[in-house]
Amino acid sequence: MPLTVEDVEEVLKEKGELPLQVYSTIIRAFGKEKRLESAIALVQWLKGKKKHTNGSIGPNLFIYNSLLGAMKESEQFEEVEKVVNEMATEGVIPNVVTYNILIGIYIGQGKEVEALNLFEEMQKKGLSPSPASYSTALLAYRRMEDGFGALKFFVELREKYRNGCIGKDCEDWETEFPKLEDFTVRICYQVMRGWLVNSGNLSTNVLKLLTEMDRVGLPTGRSEYERLVWACTREEHYIVAKELYTRIREGDSEISLSVCNHVIWLMGKAKKWWAALEIYEELLDKGPKPNHMSYELVVSHFNILLTAARKRGIWKWGVKLLNKMEEKGLELGSREWNAVLLACSKASETSAAVQIFKRMVEQGQKPTVVSYGALLSALEKGKHYGEAQQVWENMIKLGVQPNVYAYTIMASVYAAQGKMDIVDSIIREMVLSRIEITVITYNAIISACAQSNMSGTAYEWFQKMKAQRISPNEVTYETLIEALTNDGKPKLAYDLYLRACNEGLNLSSKAYDSVIHSAEIYGATIDVDSLGPRPQEKKKFVPIRKNLSEFCNLADVPRRGKPFIRKELYARQTDQNS
Repeated sequence: MPLTVEDVEEVLKEKGELPLQVYSTIIRAFGKEKRLESAIALVQWLKGKKKHTNGSIGPNLFIYNSLLGAMKESEQFEEVEKVVNEMATEGVIPNVVTYNILIGIYIGQGKEVEALNLFEEMQKKGLSPSPASYSTALLAYRRMEDGFGALKFFVELREKYRNGCIGKDCEDWETEFPKLEDFTVRICYQVMRGWLVNSGNLSTNVLKLLTEMDRVGLPTGRSEYERLVWACTREEHYIVAKELYTRIREGDSEISLSVCNHVIWLMGKAKKWWAALEIYEELLDKGPKPNHMSYELVVSHFNILLTAARKRGIWKWGVKLLNKMEEKGLELGSREWNAVLLACSKASETSAAVQIFKRMVEQGQKPTVVSYGALLSALEKGKHYGEAQQVWENMIKLGVQPNVYAYTIMASVYAAQGKMDIVDSIIREMVLSRIEITVITYNAIISACAQSNMSGTAYEWFQKMKAQRISPNEVTYETLIEALTNDGKPKLAYDLYLRACNEGLNLSSKAYDSVIHSAEIYGATIDVDSLGPRPQEKKKFVPIRKNLSEFCNLADVPRRGKPFIRKELYARQTDQNS
């Protein structure tokens, strides 16, 4: 229960006249205990004593300062204005301590601008701010997240201190000034951290404040930089993280490995893989020694690039990336080799795929079914059917179980050579191996027959496909229609076109034109109206690019000025001996 004036009288009536410092101490203690009402009751009791003692005992400046301090401590600000007005009525003139407390109260209320105005008012009234005054004012800038304002405020303070305008009459300034400098540095870094965790992109503000701190000569160090690095978590923060990393490297002989790993991670997140690699290289050259996390991060970044190269068929960059990984001592696994093999296959670079496969085996990496599939695909596209059969036989001999992709390629290889009995055996083997045969496998067979001018055989496999209850798609019909029209069978092609339409498929304008054109050439009678309107042109296929421009833009990697050297396909041992 809070004390009343009567309670205070009951407790203190037998104590006689005590020094005012005792009452100040009691009031401050009430503030720390959040018992503001008791503190106010004591001051009211003192006001009553003033009347009865003819003014010898009563509230003075120290009592009022203690009461305001209690309000600040207890964070109860309702009576602040009343106390200030009462001081004015009683003729009690505020001192620096009074202003310091009031500035702190304004900050506690979220009135930072008013707090700074009060700081200026104090000086206009001829009072010299104390170190505590400046510290409290700096706190106002911190609460406003105004790092630039705090920096400017400190620079002005430093100028006054160096010129002797402040600190002459106070020995504390010699020890307090460095504390204010440290406090300003801490505020700037707290503000920058707040900017980085803010939902908006304030990276530019961080860089500007860092530059401004350099310009005014405010000391900074590794610990502050590293704490800021940890606040960099979004893609747009990469520029800040790289700047902080560079500053640590340039200004300190040591750097935390965990910080380096964090920067490597962030560079990858921002698609700045080359920058991540540079940091890894510096770990190798300058230390600290990279750990498993460092290694995994860099390898993951390379795999992102290799995956991009694979998807776009940029096989040259895939080879360069493999070379770079070997150069940095990064172990190449099947994932990395396969990505490059698949890129070569997609780009129809048969020779490159063969050499990469050989290099993979020479370096002790056991090919997987994906490796064999990529090589088989490249050989099939290059029409190197004999070599494809040798690779297939070698794969079976080594006990690598084919998957649906490998079976499909070999079915296409044998179909292109007209060896349909072997194609049949492949289909039977797939069934026995419980590998699901899809429309893709049949399309590959039909396409190989069509390209070899075997439209009749292609149609037979179309019928087998239907018998197996595998639904043909647009590719099936378009491939078969083109083969039949080229082989002078417009009526059959026409029937297939109608069947595709009845099945709800949308064939290309090329298939439509082929049916019409073939019927005209061979004099076939067809109902053109039954074909429906001519389909719109489909978007043209974008061919695989074999230059590096597109990939460089995607991966944010430098363009190499020199042309690609063929020997880079081979193992590094070969390069070094050549």
